[in-house]
Amino acid sequence: MERETTINTLFAALNSLDLDAFLTDRKRRFVTTETMGIALFAASLFKKEQDSFAIVANNLYSAQTIYETLLNFFDEEQLAFFPADELLRAEVLSSSRELMSQRLYAMGQLRKNGPHILITHPAALLRYLPTPSYFDAHRLHFKTGAKEDLEKTKRSLLEMGYRRVNKVDQSLQFAVRGDILDVFSVNLAAPIRVEFFGDEIETIKTFDIATQSSNKSLQEVDILPATDLLLSNEESNHLKTKLNEVLKKDCASLSLEDQELLRANVQGDLDDILNHNYRSTLYRYMGFARENPISILDYFSPSFTLVADQEGFQANSELLLDEADSYFRELHSSHLIPSGLMEYIPVDRAFHDKTKVFYASKFSHNPNDIFFHVRPITRAGNGIAAIIPTVESYLKGGNKVVMALGEEHKRNIVKGFLKESKLSYEELSGFDLPNTSLGVSGVRLDSGFEIPELHLAYLGSNDLFGPSASSSRFSSRFKNATILKSYEDLRPGDYVVHEFNGIGQFVEVTTLEDRGIHRDYLKIAYANNEILYVPLEQFRLVRKYSAREGASPKLSHLFSGEWEKRKAKIKERVNELADRLLALYGNRAKTTGFAFPPDDELQARFENEFPYPLTKDQKRSLEEIKTDMEKPEIMDRLLCGDVGFGKTEIAFRAAFKAIDAGKQVALLCPTTLLARQHYAVALERFSSFGVRIALLSRLVPEPMQKASIEALSKGEIDLVIGTHRLLSKDIRYKDLGLLIVDEEQRFGVEQKEKIKEIKQNVDVLTLSATPIPRTLQMSLVGIRPLSEINTAPEKRMPIQTYVTPYKASVVSELIEKELSRGGQVFYVYNKVMSIYAKGNEIAKAVPNAKIGIVHGQMEKEEIEEVMQRFYLGEINVLICTSIVENGIDVPNANMIIVEDADHFGLSQLYQIKGRVGRGNRIAYAYLMYRPNKNMNEDAQKRLAAIAEFTELGSGYKIAQRDLMIRGAGDILGPEQAGFIDSVGLDLYLKMLNEAIQEKKNNKEPTPIASKHPLSIDAYIPKNYAIESDKIELYQELENANDNKAVDDFEKKVRDIYGKLPDAFMLLIKKRKIDILLNNDAFEDMEEGKGFVDITASNAFTKINGIGLELFDALTPYLSSLKVDFLNKKLHLRLAEEGDWLSILYSILSTMVSLYEKHKNG
Repeated sequence: MERETTINTLFAALNSLDLDAFLTDRKRRFVTTETMGIALFAASLFKKEQDSFAIVANNLYSAQTIYETLLNFFDEEQLAFFPADELLRAEVLSSSRELMSQRLYAMGQLRKNGPHILITHPAALLRYLPTPSYFDAHRLHFKTGAKEDLEKTKRSLLEMGYRRVNKVDQSLQFAVRGDILDVFSVNLAAPIRVEFFGDEIETIKTFDIATQSSNKSLQEVDILPATDLLLSNEESNHLKTKLNEVLKKDCASLSLEDQELLRANVQGDLDDILNHNYRSTLYRYMGFARENPISILDYFSPSFTLVADQEGFQANSELLLDEADSYFRELHSSHLIPSGLMEYIPVDRAFHDKTKVFYASKFSHNPNDIFFHVRPITRAGNGIAAIIPTVESYLKGGNKVVMALGEEHKRNIVKGFLKESKLSYEELSGFDLPNTSLGVSGVRLDSGFEIPELHLAYLGSNDLFGPSASSSRFSSRFKNATILKSYEDLRPGDYVVHEFNGIGQFVEVTTLEDRGIHRDYLKIAYANNEILYVPLEQFRLVRKYSAREGASPKLSHLFSGEWEKRKAKIKERVNELADRLLALYGNRAKTTGFAFPPDDELQARFENEFPYPLTKDQKRSLEEIKTDMEKPEIMDRLLCGDVGFGKTEIAFRAAFKAIDAGKQVALLCPTTLLARQHYAVALERFSSFGVRIALLSRLVPEPMQKASIEALSKGEIDLVIGTHRLLSKDIRYKDLGLLIVDEEQRFGVEQKEKIKEIKQNVDVLTLSATPIPRTLQMSLVGIRPLSEINTAPEKRMPIQTYVTPYKASVVSELIEKELSRGGQVFYVYNKVMSIYAKGNEIAKAVPNAKIGIVHGQMEKEEIEEVMQRFYLGEINVLICTSIVENGIDVPNANMIIVEDADHFGLSQLYQIKGRVGRGNRIAYAYLMYRPNKNMNEDAQKRLAAIAEFTELGSGYKIAQRDLMIRGAGDILGPEQAGFIDSVGLDLYLKMLNEAIQEKKNNKEPTPIASKHPLSIDAYIPKNYAIESDKIELYQELENANDNKAVDDFEKKVRDIYGKLPDAFMLLIKKRKIDILLNNDAFEDMEEGKGFVDITASNAFTKINGIGLELFDALTPYLSSLKVDFLNKKLHLRLAEEGDWLSILYSILSTMVSLYEKHKNG
């Protein structure tokens, strides 16, 4: 192929180096020291030849880096990233669904026509796979109008490894409700809903996991298998035969007892394989089942395979095979598996005859080798202040420099700096090179590179703006979300609170029939086996009991009066609290503060320097804070958001607004370490604007503290960051305008009082990572304003979560692997008594571990010193109690191991897990429990929930619930916690809400109008929706307060569950009647034997001439309607005959529209 003569693009420049000459000359070898060199070679070759090939990196991390680099040049469609976990024992114990999903996606990609680059590594390359033809045969293709048997499809999905659930909330699941099939395959960005009409596919739509509502229509769709453990009948038979042979041989040398144990274990595994009950541990039999091993290279036709680092590949492959061999020997000696099993395909058979293999190296063995020198970019300092020095250092080296930034606001920041520095540049498109020496391109490049031979440097986003926690382009194929239930899932045995009858235990949802009329009820058990049946229409009276994790309530006695006494006592306390809250925030509202001016150009410049777009929640919160600051009243706003959701940036923008207006800002932190972290981030963030920043804590030397305090009093410091040292008497501000308090609940009582004193006349912004319950927000509306950040920044690295039995050898292997990657490890061990012994045990097992220990009984200063050393990297394994849940960011910590995870509350685990995954590489969380230990039912339930516990799985809901109870305690004060436990959070907050409204409006809240029972067969049939869904459906219907809302509800139910049965349609009609009867036109409606009586209100009857108008409007119904005027009120009696329910609805609608028309006349 002819070379391009003009070198005007990056790819033309790379082609000029003849990097691919080694492909035609076996004596020459490709030599490069960086994964970036491999990625650039692959990109230039693929652009030029448009032919498929494979790259084998030497480990998962390198493979991920190459894949992410190639994503800068090509679409995801053209690349296939095929990963597997290298931590064999963990993968065997509990497979990572994220990595499996990515493998399935890659297998699906490679089966499509068109050229692809496969990126993999030894642990994945040597994995046994089903034959491509069998994989293809186990794909489903749905097309609208096509004939398809739903029963057969259900069986196929189970055979393909899908898990059946009631509602799909993550990949690899399917659900069937009537004629509706929901399924979520890893090749789809969203799950799909297929509606059948008999044996024909009527519609295919995508739907939203969170709301379960369908949206976009599709004509056809492909569904990939949900496991790579598929076995054909032939392979299953081969496996059975081989296992029998091996078992016969193995048992010859075993005692009878051991023979039985081995046979039982193997038979259990074999039964699961034959019943398509796929578990990750069954993978170990795949080598036995497949006579001719199939690897990922068989899934397409690569023109060649390039092993990126020959020495690294050989060493890693040998290590994997040795580890697998010793692990399987261990299992065999415990009679858990037969002998001879193989985890990996032998290396020669993985490549054999499938492809030409070329080996690259980091070292040259021959002067004819092709050297490709690529260097990472060296930054000339930290922060955006280093942008121009970095650019200039490369220009001075005689390089052409291209700044490749995908986001427009980052390009604008850079262009602004270049103009200020009088550096001229060209605007470039794609990977064009500048004619002069400097260009700015809109191509997205995360990390740049320098190619000395070409005198070319590309600077990416991370090189110019610093690495970001969310810079990864690896988007997990395993997707999940919390289904936002309007009510927490109720399970039999859960405690519930009935507003008038107290605390009981939910038994079941049941349908009772009386004289042909069905009604749905909640069955609730009380003390002494008393039972209460609550009609599901009255569901609003029942709430799930939620208190702090572990709090167990006492069941109430029905009709004993003790519940009323308990409520009265709490009402008294709630009234006191309402008075206190109103007084506290009322006084602040009356004090006049400083009204900050609107944003100016400097503020805009400061905000534009932030290299990442704000999430919608961040934008809204910032608007709310600025609006408060610009008012003359004193601000006291609470900003809530999970760890890592971007509260600090919002606080800094508020701080800059205050500094820009000539005021001083104080940022108060609960620990010296947090203060130091905020200080480091602030120095970088404010560096371009001459903001004078000081740090005050006990770790700052005394002379420096003195100088800072003096400067503060003279107004020579704009922003001071510190611990409770800021609350000392010797601190004087010249003109403090804003106080920012981080995690206020972590300060002591005395410190809180001092904070209150400062708060009296300055604007205050409090930051909290604990979520606040929605109902509490409602009750605080107009008292204490609150902003929430609920959305995580995009492209957070997925955390691989494993729930595995504890084993010391697995722990040391995990730690060694992570340290060899240059990472750090959190090891959570919650027993203070033996924590030091645990430290010694790990130090012996992992000699290169630098261990630090932290627990709650240590002095605060000691804890901070150890945490500081961990943060700085002097310690690489931190053994700690759950104290770590409120820790600091350690971006280099990518692994957390929790011993005895079943002893932790879910909310603790949720926060502990949040300690890792803050950098830009895959993070691992290992939640370990003691095998064969008698666990109580509660802990088993919790472990089951944790197993689902990927980033936002179902465990998240429970964790959030417990965190919210903490959040409520933080705001209302710890003394309220006991009262919350005695009636449950929801009822407590309802009572507080009512007390506050009562005091604000000087009137008691009006009780909810009672329902109007009608003898109609209105209920939700059992075969239409399961129990827990029925509760949700009744509540949603109850919350629909007007006709439109009811129609929307009906449409949504039709979408999710299919055609509504008649009994359900009657329930909807009944709700519409209830809504009409809530209008002021009516006083009452009662049902008699065979008739319904409607009484119009005084307000309706008093309207002049309305009777005649009504009489005219009701003419069509007069045959079944009797109208009277009794006791100065209008009465209507409707006979229950024919379609009387529709007539009743029409009569009520007519009366409401007449009343609304004339009521103000």
